[in-house]
Amino acid sequence: MSRFYGRIFQVAYVVPDLDEAVEHWTRNMGVGPFYDFPVPLPFDELFVEERAAAVDEPIFGGVSISYSGDTMIELIQPGSAGSTYRDFLESGQRGVHHYGTFVDDYAATMDRARAHEISVVLEGRLPLSQFAYLDTARDGLSPLIEVIAPLPPMLDLFATIRTETENWDGTDPRRAI
Repeated sequence: MSRFYGRIFQVAYVVPDLDEAVEHWTRNMGVGPFYDFPVPLPFDELFVEERAAAVDEPIFGGVSISYSGDTMIELIQPGSAGSTYRDFLESGQRGVHHYGTFVDDYAATMDRARAHEISVVLEGRLPLSQFAYLDTARDGLSPLIEVIAPLPPMLDLFATIRTETENWDGTDPRRAI
């Protein structure tokens, strides 16, 4: 657990092809089922590098999640809009993009990050949460950190998915949220 950003519960991968990634994780890693979020996500607010963003193009081409024990595996295929996800792939990187954490006091966490001059590359509000991507990435040392202030419906959804993964028999490897 980070004393700055809370407990890491999620490892998120940015991938060029979501279908291929889900296939790999279910077939070769034995992790599943994966649940696809409906895209585009319904952002209430979105800020890119601390500036309000009007997103005319989709940020996500697809997002799918599952669990391996207590750890959420998130697979993200970038959409056509410029984003931290698209930048990651276009820079030649593949694999782990960020760790997700839950925080109890979002405002205090963000104040601390800004006081330590940690850039915010993406921040927003969805019906289920408030979130920010903090630029803690250092080549070979750490990825970005996504801090998430979840609302109860998000926690309920994730608990349901986690339970489904505990009982997964290998059938129906991809499902919709």
